[in-house]
Amino acid sequence: MESRLILITGMPSSGKTTLGEALNKKLRELNLCSIHLDGIEFREMIGTADFTLKSIRSTIEAIEKITKVLLRKGIILIITIVGPFDKDRKRLLSTTDSIHVHLECPLEELKKRDFKGVYEKADKGEMILPGYSFEYEFPKNPDLLLKSCIMSVEEEVKQVIRVMKEKGWLN
Repeated sequence: MESRLILITGMPSSGKTTLGEALNKKLRELNLCSIHLDGIEFREMIGTADFTLKSIRSTIEAIEKITKVLLRKGIILIITIVGPFDKDRKRLLSTTDSIHVHLECPLEELKKRDFKGVYEKADKGEMILPGYSFEYEFPKNPDLLLKSCIMSVEEEVKQVIRVMKEKGWLN
């Protein structure tokens, strides 16, 4: 199988990691070789724990490098990141045949879901947060736009699988 990339983006606490994990599980049930990597894991790999514009940029650069290596292995790579900048998303999506899934959710709901406390930290000035402390460049034409505040994870996975079938990735 050719390598493929599924990029899942959205504001912090929109459900990216949850969808990525559930999708990875479903693909493995279908006997497909897939890997899910989250933005937190990328930051751990490169030793960046903070959220500054500089660290966001260096994390994106690392994601691009790691993605290129992993995509040589004939896998479906699922990446879940905030991805606040359009040019970075486009560059990542251009590395191979890809699907861009964007999760949308109102700010009030994001704050309710925030078990990590990132919005509270941003309010206190302890960190910057894409889409909250600075502008988030919302994607104009993702392959799939999911309203994660009203959809179940199971419904989201079904929608991604549907797009994969439409693109000829699955039978």
